Amino acid sequence: MFSGIPAVLAYTIEDLSGIGVEKDFVIGPAKKEVWLNPGESTTINLNVTNRLGSEMSFRIGVEDFVGSRDPNQVTVFLGEEKGPYSLKDYLKPEITEFTLKHGQRMVLPIEISIPKDAEAGGLYGAVMVSTFSPATESEARAEEIKGGVQLASQLASLFLVRVKGEVKEEGFLKTLATDKSNYQKGPISFSLLYENTGDVHLIPYGIIEIKNILGRKVDELEITPYFAMPDSVRLKEIEWDKGFLFGKYTALASLNRGYQNIIDQKSVTFWVLPWKILLAGFGGLFLIIWLLYWIATHLEIKRRTTPPGPLKI
Repeated sequence: MFSGIPAVLAYTIEDLSGIGVEKDFVIGPAKKEVWLNPGESTTINLNVTNRLGSEMSFRIGVEDFVGSRDPNQVTVFLGEEKGPYSLKDYLKPEITEFTLKHGQRMVLPIEISIPKDAEAGGLYGAVMVSTFSPATESEARAEEIKGGVQLASQLASLFLVRVKGEVKEEGFLKTLATDKSNYQKGPISFSLLYENTGDVHLIPYGIIEIKNILGRKVDELEITPYFAMPDSVRLKEIEWDKGFLFGKYTALASLNRGYQNIIDQKSVTFWVLPWKILLAGFGGLFLIIWLLYWIATHLEIKRRTTPPGPLKI
């Protein structure tokens, strides 16, 4: 199953119970943040679990990734190319191919070794895990060449390494927005756009306070920590679903930039007017008023038209 494997290895394959057939495989961690000094090394265990329902072979690769200035694209994988903050030469998986039966999990050590002359800053690479079938791999490659067909499934585990030293930490919250200014009902989707202009990744976080037209706070949403790559913009979306809403609301985002405890604030105002409910309410109110008017006018007419009783002497 393995070729060219050293005599002593630290990887393990575990048999798990209760693993259903999900027709996929999962890896973890999806993202790992590491701080190291120049010349330091560490090892991170990567878990790969087979839930495909059958035995499958896996291949491990390493490539760099960068951020994007397209808000809809968090990361860009570079394949064989080196990125401006390249980590791929410093990521060493213990083995690069293995096979798992359904319900088995590979615990694979990934060594990160930073050279002694490394400059302070961020280094970014990904361990790519893909499936392949050795028996049909040559046919699959032929199909890819002819038709550009991607036959292998692939997942990535991101490694964000911070080499300690003097760096440029610089970022800010650009905008807070909703997708429209008027709603009939929730949920309300908030979009925060954060720009990182420094040379290391940042981890912004914070809260969104929501107040009604009277200025009273009606809710508070957490902006969970997320990463923003250097020289990129990162979109964070948060949904607010509070049940019945009516009137004007103002949302205030307080975002910690992820360094030096600097807080950026942005606000946005929106209306929630459930016109169908309001229309039904006004219609019902009009019907009640009309009914009362009809009853009152017909009773008055009846009084006027009722003949007087016999005159008593």
